[in-house]
Amino acid sequence: RIGVLIAGALLLASAWARPYSSVLAGLGIGGLAVALAAQHTIQNMIAGFSLFADSPLSVGDFCRYGDKVGTVEEIGLRSTRIRSLDRTLISIPNSVFAEMQLENYTRRDRMLLRTVLGLRFETRPDQLRHVLARLRELLLAHPRVTPEPSLVRFVGFGDSALNVEVFAYVDTREWEDFLRVQEDLYLRMIDVVEASGTGFAFPSQTLYLGRDSGLDPEKGAAAAREVAGWRSDGRLPFPDFDLEFRRTHRDTLDYPPRGSASNHHPEPPDGRGSNRTGAS
Repeated sequence: RIGVLIAGALLLASAWARPYSSVLAGLGIGGLAVALAAQHTIQNMIAGFSLFADSPLSVGDFCRYGDKVGTVEEIGLRSTRIRSLDRTLISIPNSVFAEMQLENYTRRDRMLLRTVLGLRFETRPDQLRHVLARLRELLLAHPRVTPEPSLVRFVGFGDSALNVEVFAYVDTREWEDFLRVQEDLYLRMIDVVEASGTGFAFPSQTLYLGRDSGLDPEKGAAAAREVAGWRSDGRLPFPDFDLEFRRTHRDTLDYPPRGSASNHHPEPPDGRGSNRTGAS
């Protein structure tokens, strides 16, 4: 309506031969001044429209914005209001809020459970295999854990522990329900570790009071004789193995290891694979 009235007034002024160029110039200067004065308000309004159009968040969504978390209570034309975990109400200008990295927790379809279990260094290899197998069975059997992906892997040696990583998704969207399932899984993991005869590691120093058996002299002498044989035969593998050794020993290690349910390969016809060690 305002546009129609302005156009009608300009047409009448033109028909009556009234000068209106100075009025338009004045209106242009006045509009520019208003635009400069209200530029932040206009930016917030445009950002508010973009939030409505893109809809990354809705009222009631629990989200992370920047390095903080809270629940969206209102998305207005000028600002967005968020209720923080401290129950305070935070008002953020839309132009600032739209530039943040927004992570919407409410719209996730499942929740990640990821932890690293540190086992004592005294844990023997077969004990560690037992722990890995039982933890994988636990994730497979639990009705609230999604089957894919669901991983339990021995990932390396820590400063004071053998590290086992557990990575799985819990089939829930509610934080409280996730905490219940996570608690149940953690308690069952403790049972698995104790049933395997090992324990959880913690930063410590162990003082052994006893007679040190030292190194094995027979194995040390055998290793020294083997290296002397390599040197005398011109087969010392330093700085690198020779080309013939690389050709004959490439891909001779059995993986997955024999006895594994994943290993269905027949014995190599040439007998390779029975001796997998070094440069002997």
